[in-house]
Formats: sequence, structure tokens, C-alpha cells
Amino acid sequence: MNTHFYKAAKYLKFIPINLLRKLTSQSVVLPFYHTVSDTESLHIKHLYQTKSIKQFEKELDFLLKNFQPIDFLEYSKSILEGIPLKNRFLLTFDDGLSEFYTVIAPILKRKGIPAMNFLNSAFVDNKDLFYRYKISVIIEKLQTSSFSDSTKQAIKLWFLEQGTTLNDYHKGLLRVTYQQKNTLDNLAQVISLDFKDYLKKEEPYLTTKQINELTEQGFHFGAHSIDHPPFHTISLEDQLRQTKESIHTISSNFRLTYNTFSFPFTDFNVSKTFFDEIESNVGLTFGCAGLKNDSVNFNKQRIPFEIDGFNGEEILRGEYLYYIFKSLLKKNTIHRN
Repeated sequence: MNTHFYKAAKYLKFIPINLLRKLTSQSVVLPFYHTVSDTESLHIKHLYQTKSIKQFEKELDFLLKNFQPIDFLEYSKSILEGIPLKNRFLLTFDDGLSEFYTVIAPILKRKGIPAMNFLNSAFVDNKDLFYRYKISVIIEKLQTSSFSDSTKQAIKLWFLEQGTTLNDYHKGLLRVTYQQKNTLDNLAQVISLDFKDYLKKEEPYLTTKQINELTEQGFHFGAHSIDHPPFHTISLEDQLRQTKESIHTISSNFRLTYNTFSFPFTDFNVSKTFFDEIESNVGLTFGCAGLKNDSVNFNKQRIPFEIDGFNGEEILRGEYLYYIFKSLLKKNTIHRN
């Protein structure tokens, strides 16, 4: 997404949302977040900026002023049965982070907004930590701790083995790929960082007990892969395994009557063959490419509302402007090969 359109949206707030809906014929929007908090979480601190409670509530009020919230099951039924919707928004969250229980759900209940949360099956109950979150915790440790000369040498050697230097450790760590994630555990051991201890103390993820409580309160849950790989970097066989196994685990563990999935990172370059293979396993799937159409009818694109430097209103207006621009080029639909 070109942020120039978000910047332009800052100066075009006088354009009514209703007019943007009419110009684009896009009256249903799917904003999504990861978490909301007034407290800084080390596993997120060095990856992206978390929305504050005040910012989140303001964005919800903006959405409520211009759209009606819709429950996931109602939305799913409308898509699968071809029932038209008008001026609605479906709110979703990725990663199954614990703030959904402690911070977000109480706000949503107070405002009468249903929501969907997508879980990584390997992380529920704080059994493991997403490799990108490990990177953020390691960066914090390197920034705030003192090390012996021998430890400094071991750290330097680790970075040299990754093809970078200790002077560029922030960028070097952020370049670590999913396929290299085990090396993060090696570095953690060098700097005396215990991820199991971090998981136990911080409890970054929802627990089974919390998810069951939230389900009873009317919130819905889906799968977000086993352990959050970028799908464009893994084989079709692994894509299918990550999808089918996580759907089965989440649906069976929480006795869900539906199957749904959101892609970790993005669904960029995911093939038509993949969608053909999983169609019988899932009702709807979700990407995060913004306000776009998709040639796969059951794959719906959401709008990321956590883009540094912009609020939700600016992001949504920017998406509408970008959609209008792309329509001139006839590039509003993602086509699968």
C-alpha cells in the first residue's frame, strides 16, 4: 500500500465516507489489529507501534459513526450464500494476544461490537513464542544489558555467522527468516535469555481458559497457521499443512461449528492451487492487502489499522482513495495463478 494516499487522506477529511463508499461500491470494510495497550510489551516494542486504549476507542467510534458492526457468523453466511450487505464492518485480530482478554474485549462489549480473533495453534497457552516476537525481546536485551567480554565475543560471532555485524544488530536481527528461527534460540542462550521464563512471566498469549470465556461472551476464533510462517517462503505442501492442521486444532479444541483462517503476514503469491486444495476445509479465509477484491470468492482482504504515523480514519480514507486510483488502472482485484 502506498502511504502517499494515507498522507493525502489527512487533508481530505471533508469528503464524506458515504461518498467514498458510493464511488468504490465498497460498503463493507474489514479492519484488523493485533493488540491494544497502554503498556509497552517487549515482544512487540521493536516491531511496530501498539495503539493506545484512547486511540483504539476513537477509531472504534469513527467506525461506529459510519458503519454498523457485524458478527462473524452473519458475515460468513452473507458471503457464502450471496446475501448483500451494506455499510457494515467486521473487526478482526491476529495472533491471539492476551490483551484481547484483558483490554480489548471489555471495550468491545461496552460498545456492542463483535469481533474475531485468529490463533496460532502452537502459541495458545503460551507454549512457544512467535519468532518475530523473539527478535524484539532479544533486541531489548541487547540494548539494556551489559555483557562480559567473552559473551560479547560470542554475540559478535553469532552476527558474523548471520552475515551482519554487531554494530547493525537491530537490522541484522530483523532480517532473520522463519527458516533461520532456531538460531534465535542459540543467541538467546548466549545472552542468558530464557524464552520459557519470558512466556511464563509475561503470558503474551491467550490461554484455553480465556478463549473459552471469550467464546461464551460471543467472540469468535479462527486459525492463523501453526507457528506464523510467511507463506510465500514455504512450499505448497507446508502451506497446506500449516493451514489444515491449525484449523483442525483450533476448531476441535474449542468445539467450533465453523472453520476459518487468516494468513500469517500476507497471502501474497498464494496460488489458486492452494485455495482449490483447502476449499473443502474452510468457510472463509482472510488476507490483509487492504481494500481489494480477490479472484477467490471465499478469500477476503482486510485493512491493517496498525500503520505507524496514521490513525484508523486516515488509513481507511487512504484505502478508499487508493482503490479509486487502482480502479483507473483496473488493478483492484488480486488474481491467483
